[in-house]
Amino acid sequence: MSIKVRMTLLLGLLLVTFLGVLQYLRQKEQSRIDELRQEAVRTSQQSLQQWISLANQPLERFVRDFSEWPEMEAFLERRDPAWADDTLKQNLVNYDAHALWVLTEKGELIYSAQQHPGPPLPLPATPALLASLGNGQTRHLFTESRDGLLETWCEPIGAAHPGGSPRGWLLVSRWWSPRFLATLSRLSEMRVELVPAGGPANPAHLLLPLRDPQGRILRQLQTTLPDPKFAEAIDADTLAVRVLLLFGLLVIATVWLGVRQWVLRPLARIGTSLAQEDASVISSLQQENNELGRVAQLITHSFAQRQALQQENEERKRAEEALRRSEELVRRSLELRARLARDLHDGVIQSIYAAGLGLESAMSEMERDQAAARTRLSHCRQSLNGVIREVRGFISGLEPEQLQRHGFAQELAALARTMQALWPVRIVHKVDARAASQLTIGQEVHALQIARECISNALRHGEAKKVLITLTQSAGEGVLTVRDDGRGFDPALVTGQGSGLHNLASRAREMGGRLRLNSAPARGATVTITFPFTEAAP
Repeated sequence: MSIKVRMTLLLGLLLVTFLGVLQYLRQKEQSRIDELRQEAVRTSQQSLQQWISLANQPLERFVRDFSEWPEMEAFLERRDPAWADDTLKQNLVNYDAHALWVLTEKGELIYSAQQHPGPPLPLPATPALLASLGNGQTRHLFTESRDGLLETWCEPIGAAHPGGSPRGWLLVSRWWSPRFLATLSRLSEMRVELVPAGGPANPAHLLLPLRDPQGRILRQLQTTLPDPKFAEAIDADTLAVRVLLLFGLLVIATVWLGVRQWVLRPLARIGTSLAQEDASVISSLQQENNELGRVAQLITHSFAQRQALQQENEERKRAEEALRRSEELVRRSLELRARLARDLHDGVIQSIYAAGLGLESAMSEMERDQAAARTRLSHCRQSLNGVIREVRGFISGLEPEQLQRHGFAQELAALARTMQALWPVRIVHKVDARAASQLTIGQEVHALQIARECISNALRHGEAKKVLITLTQSAGEGVLTVRDDGRGFDPALVTGQGSGLHNLASRAREMGGRLRLNSAPARGATVTITFPFTEAAP
């Protein structure tokens, strides 16, 4: 017999026992009674909180309106007690407040007033607490005083002033007197009283905690809840309910035995087989001609399929990993090739161009001044030796370490001396020490190569006689400028020609900045790189 037929027989037996539905209905009734009781508690709590909020509106409006009044900021400056008595103290009664204090931003008390006679009340909040209230904590607090529980509202004076820092503090307090509690009782139509914190809980009472700024409960506001008369419905038909419960237990026991024998045990064996991935656990179950027997057969078949799939996945992962490593090697090779081409163009080739310019200058001076020509040739030789060192540096990757040892200003000065020794040109360099100290090693390398490329272009193409190089900072960004007095050119006509401008733009992007080129025929050329400072270079 299949499980479906067995379960149908059990359900037919349960249908005969329709009286069991009555127990369900009784439980629903009890649940509804509990919900009504909880709803009554929530309604009473919300009503009380609303009346408290309504009673607090005058006090909250007083402290908010007067703290935003420009005359209060003027009072902090002139400290006129007569004005405060006429303006602040007279409004205590109008706003149902009992005391107020005015403090400076440093916590100095400059004025206080209260309705009832007697010694002045102490400050309900310290300057340190007021400073913490300005950091987003609540500005509504409760404190204990000699007269009892004191409710205080705090607001900064002049907080809306540009800059955001308060000019002072206005504190307004109300004493939770018996008259105030009587007003709350009359409005909420419940008995309201203050009780100490930590008292015994009573289901007939609703307790609202009143906390100090540190979150400790100072007092509890206790109200007596109305007692709905729902108990009468629960006591009906006690004997019938007991009989129905006994019958229900008998039905549940019968169903449980049937489900345990025909469903739970086979399912437990199936679960063990799936957990251990062992088809032998359900070998006897596969012989049964029912739904769980067919499930056992499908599980055995799935084990075989999953094993084949795992082998296929492992082979695919190995192939994907090999392909990924191959792609990574190709990508690194292309990046290295592009970087090497750019560094050779901006460094080695420009140095060779500079040496060539020096040789050209030495040839022109050979006939009229052989001593100067020999000096120029000596500088050319030194420049070529420098090219050899640069090539070795590219091979061993030492260029960043050299910049780290010497610094950007010294490297730029050395570049200027070398170019001036090879060609009759004046190179002026001005480096802001503070801006240079914020360059990272990578930014120093790019900035030096940009300067070298611009000098070489100015000499080879612009025939410049003077080059000005500056490094400054503006609005938190670094600004590298290279300006020459050469022939200039039309930037629109040279776009896409050669790799010099492309390399300049690429280096500017790697610095996180932007390139601006300004030139015109017979007006020289100006290259400006604006880039952000990252973390200061070590």
